[in-house]
Amino acid sequence: MTESFLPLLRRSERPDVVTLVSLEAESRSDPAHIAHAAFHAAKAGQGRYTEIMSQRLRPEGIRMISLYPPDFDNNDDAPRDGMLTAQSVADCVLFAVNQPRDCFIRSFHFEPMHGN
Repeated sequence: MTESFLPLLRRSERPDVVTLVSLEAESRSDPAHIAHAAFHAAKAGQGRYTEIMSQRLRPEGIRMISLYPPDFDNNDDAPRDGMLTAQSVADCVLFAVNQPRDCFIRSFHFEPMHGN
């Protein structure tokens, strides 16, 4: 999909692509996590693709940013209990895309609160 949007990105004043990967892309077969092995593999591929495209598109001023959050709660009103909220992830996206155009943040790696 990113490659299909390249003509629009090239014409944009602020061409940014933010990809929500997951810390699971980097986990090394954690038996405590219930995600299927295919999910881990797909997320790892997604992260690597974004890294490659970031390097290729940087000379054109197109920023590719990967976020690597742990599991997070979509209900921002729920008790946090140390879990990241969707609002926190959105705030991180806004922080990244609002940086000066010469600031290329390739990725954000979040630390889980519970030592997961």
